[in-house]
Amino acid sequence: MRLLVIGCGNPLAGDDSAGLEILRRLQARSDCGCKLRAAPQAGVGLLEFFDQADVLLFVDAVSSGAPAGTLHLLPLPSPEVESRGIRTLSGHGWDLPQTLALARALGRRIPKLMLLGVEMASVTPFVPRAADVEEAIALVVDRFPRLRSMLLDAASEIWREPQSFFAGDDSFLKE
Repeated sequence: MRLLVIGCGNPLAGDDSAGLEILRRLQARSDCGCKLRAAPQAGVGLLEFFDQADVLLFVDAVSSGAPAGTLHLLPLPSPEVESRGIRTLSGHGWDLPQTLALARALGRRIPKLMLLGVEMASVTPFVPRAADVEEAIALVVDRFPRLRSMLLDAASEIWREPQSFFAGDDSFLKE
């Protein structure tokens, strides 16, 4: 199976840059074992990714009301957490459900979809990421080999139901 990680977010908007930062750090690793793409404002352009992999992992800042730095793993689509870059993909009103409907209407193959959301504290332009968000980013990058294995295993527990790991909780994908 092929995995494509898509980093979303605004690199100039505080914690909203978390997805892009995770992508940047994964690109620096030699053991990533998957394709990596940035999609700050993907819109309907997400359709081009559908044929590139069997599993798409969107990595993005989210807002659910949980503490900053909380990590969420959600099979998509899911109403559990609003993803800034996934739920509203563009100013043209396209969101993930509409993009999936378009893919179906066009007869396009739809891969398995997962969101790794990093709970944000602030999207204030030119402000550094919160310390809890930085810790979450480091944890994701450190545990990425395990995450990759779980994503590529259709029987893995992460495909069954949404999971959240609160800031400071070291249990995120711990073996």
